[in-house]
Formats: sequence, structure tokens, C-alpha cells
Amino acid sequence: MKKVKLISILIILISIQTLSAQKSVEYYFGKTVKGSFEEVTQKTKDELKKQGFGVITEIDMDAKLKEKLDNVDLRPYKILGVCSPKYAYETIQVEENIGLFLPCKVLVKDKGDGNIEIVMVNPTVLMKMLGNSELDKVAQKVTDKFILALENI
Repeated sequence: MKKVKLISILIILISIQTLSAQKSVEYYFGKTVKGSFEEVTQKTKDELKKQGFGVITEIDMDAKLKEKLDNVDLRPYKILGVCSPKYAYETIQVEENIGLFLPCKVLVKDKGDGNIEIVMVNPTVLMKMLGNSELDKVAQKVTDKFILALENI
């Protein structure tokens, strides 16, 4: 009976530690600002452009889901696919299949009451899982630029 209790406690402790480790690695950066959805979306695009990123895809997820599913009630939710030709080329030279991770994603979400959340992927975390130190270096540059853009929104 004592062995079963001890094993149960060990399993719980290992599970808690695993959950803590997963939470400590943020795969995104986020910020909430006041404003209209349209204004914040444009400001986000402008700040990304200042950092060398262009928006190459733009998906109005709320509209797409409402179009495809009945009874969907979703506030404005936009997915921006952003890319820097310089960094994209640099990563393709290192790993030709990196296109699976491109373009980088940025979300603009209406949280209600004039609160708009901007969420940007953390390229450093994503690239680390590929185990290629050359990609890690480029990803860190992109991450730094994303953080600058986010700070300026």
C-alpha cells in the first residue's frame, strides 16, 4: 500500500514538473492595446513593415468561420502571414523545407470593450525544435524584430 502511494505521489510530481516546463517556454508574444480593430490592425502592419516584414497573407478568421459554420459568433480575429524576404531567403539556404514554417503568423483579436490583442509567434522557440543552430541564429534576429514591432504598437 505504501509503495502504491509513493508511486502515485511521484507520478503527480513528475506531471506537475512537466506542465511547468511546458508553460515556461512561450511560443508567442502578446500585447493588448486600446483602439478600434481596424486601427490596431493597420498599426500592427505598419510597425512590422518598419522592421522589414510584409504581410503576404491576411485571413479574416471570424468571417471564414461564419461562412463555413452555422451559429458561429466570433469577434474580429485576423491572421496575418508576415515575411521578411531577407530572412526567408537566409533560412531557405540553411533548410530548404523551412517553408513549412513560413510565413510567420501574427494574430489581431478583438477582445471586446475596445481591447485589441496582438499576438506574434516566437520564431526562436519554433526553430529550436528543429535542432539547427544556423536556423536558431536567424530566428533570434526575427524574434528581436517582432519584439520591437510589438513594443511600438
